[in-house]
Amino acid sequence: MNIRLAGIGFAYRPDQPIFNNLNLTIPLAGWTVLTGDCGAGKTTLAKLIAGLLKPDTGSIRFEDNEGRESPGTVGYLFQNPDDQFVHFNIGREAAFNLENRGVHPTVLQQAVQRVLKNCGLHDRRDDSPHDLSGGEKQKLAIADWLVSQPQILILDEPTAFLDIPTRYDLYQNIRNLIATGLRIIWITQDETEIALAGHVIELERGRPVRLSSNQGICPVA
Repeated sequence: MNIRLAGIGFAYRPDQPIFNNLNLTIPLAGWTVLTGDCGAGKTTLAKLIAGLLKPDTGSIRFEDNEGRESPGTVGYLFQNPDDQFVHFNIGREAAFNLENRGVHPTVLQQAVQRVLKNCGLHDRRDDSPHDLSGGEKQKLAIADWLVSQPQILILDEPTAFLDIPTRYDLYQNIRNLIATGLRIIWITQDETEIALAGHVIELERGRPVRLSSNQGICPVA
């Protein structure tokens, strides 16, 4: 799958554009890293891809490997998982996206049970998300989206608040998700995480300055 951005313009303030006629193809094969200095436009670009922001000009198209348009369903994890949570109950939190889509309660409960078991939180489904450790919060934030079975999952500097062992646990979880066919876009400035990726895109002041392929944790297919 590829994400093709054509003529993208975006500004929070008219006199300070973040992107001006941005043309970029993002290849998605496993783990893709989006990097660059603070203010380079990483998070803004990710939110445009996820549909949390709308471009002022241009288009964003999701394509399969044959160049045909694809739905491109995207989940987006904020840097701080607490900013994502909307319920004070882990089970309700994991069900939120499907509830909003009007999914039948039986199907919803089966999906929630599956993802909570997979992330090791099923026995804590009646607890509050805010009682979890940093690593557990990341697992729940990922589960929130996995219940909806997105094709692409964007993580915005997800290890910012994690210790080293918990970071490596998250890397392994991501590797397992990639093995199921999920595509990952990972925003980071961490050189270790950049080295793990199959693709690297570096931004500088809203412009791509590096597009490269690695032989990382999930090399290019």
